[in-house]
This record gives sequence, C-alpha cells and structure tokens, in this order.
Amino acid sequence: MALQRTFKEKYANQLQYEAKHGIGINRYTKPSFDYDPNQVLLIPTIEQPEGLLDSMDASDDLKSAKKLYEAYSKITPLQAADECFWTYLTHVDLFPYVQKRNDAVLEDGFDDAKYIDNHFFHGFGTLIYHPLAGLWWDVRCTIDKDAMDPYKYTDYLFKDYGLRVTFMGRYVLFRHKEEVFGILDFLMKNEDVASEHFRQRSRWIAQYFNKVGAVKQLRSLNRDYFYSELVRLKDVILSIKTDEDVKSH
Repeated sequence: MALQRTFKEKYANQLQYEAKHGIGINRYTKPSFDYDPNQVLLIPTIEQPEGLLDSMDASDDLKSAKKLYEAYSKITPLQAADECFWTYLTHVDLFPYVQKRNDAVLEDGFDDAKYIDNHFFHGFGTLIYHPLAGLWWDVRCTIDKDAMDPYKYTDYLFKDYGLRVTFMGRYVLFRHKEEVFGILDFLMKNEDVASEHFRQRSRWIAQYFNKVGAVKQLRSLNRDYFYSELVRLKDVILSIKTDEDVKSH
C-alpha cells in the first residue's frame, strides 16, 4: 500500500491565501485541481487508504464521516490537527467528493472567493468547519468503542448540524468524550427536551458546561456526572425557548 501524501506547509498556506483573495478560482471548477506536484511530501506513518473516494457520498454526511474516520482511524490527534494534511486531501485525493458536496463551484460563471474559503478550507472558523477535518473529528469525538453500537452517539450527533458544529463541535468540551457522551445520552433519553427549541437548548447546555469548566476540572469527571447534572437541571432547560432565555438563564 502506498504512503499517504500531504502538502508542504508553505504551499498549503499559499493555497488558502489564493482562495481568500480570489486567485485561481477556476481551478475549483475543473474535474481535478491543478496543483504543484513538487510541493508534495510523503507521510511515513500513514498509509493511503484504497477506495475511500468511491465509498464517500456527497449527499450523506454521516456515511462519509464514518468512511473517512475508518480510513484514517489510526492517525493521532496531532496529525488530525495538521491543516496541510486536510488541505491535500481536499485538493487531491478527495477533491471530487468535496467539489460535489459544495457544487456551487460547478455552476456557470462561478467566481466566489469567500465560498471557496468557507467550503474548501475552514473560513467559517476552526477545523470543525473544514469539509473533511470536521467530519473526521465529529466521529473521533463521539465514537464509543466499548459500546455494542459504537456509532450510537455519532448517529445522533449528525441529526442536527447546529448541534454537531455550532453548539458542540466548536467548543473545547467536544474534545472530552465523557462530557459528549453524557450530554448526548441526556438528549437521546429526553425527547421532550430535544423535540422543541433544540437550537436554544443545546446552546444553553454547551454554554453551561463551559462556565462550570471555569471552576471545575471537567476532564476528571465521567459521563454520569454530565448526565446527572442535566437531569437535575431539566426544568431549567425546558424553560429555554428563545435566544433571550439562553442569555438570561
């Protein structure tokens, strides 16, 4: 099996700079991205997976996330935080998938630098917004390998984009799996909480534990603490119905 390739850091940064400034946008409209092969390095510790592109589905984020994670399940969190790696996958190995997933680039006359920055890099914010890195981290932070169904939390997370990206993924809490498991367990078992005003309530929960984290070492606590704390606060959570409620409670 061949070794995985990546871009040199300077070149990866250059591509993002060009995207932000509208340089070479037409490259994103072609069947394959025109990159400089001299700016590629081998990663000696990662093997390039076979058949990954064919297994991913631009119309199914959950399926694609699982396939992507399984293909690179052995990479370390440090490697998964390497933007050069994800930039290479986005522009080379998995370019057809990312292009199809963000198919505005295929429309006649496409010329939107901001769209490229947002959908082929992570112009919206951190890596959780990246079209590939975000999917990998979504699975990495929710997979429970000790459970009979290791993807039960992943499956639930992908039911709501706001929960997955805006109200969990972008917070530090998302890196603490026990906290994620406790919160998702509560939401899964309390349908009355999740059936209405879900955006406001999930936002309040995330912000609540962020505040608790300022005075308590949350990483030392298991999922039972987070679940029990939300059960204790259920009446408060049910009272959250508007954005103003999120701010005032």
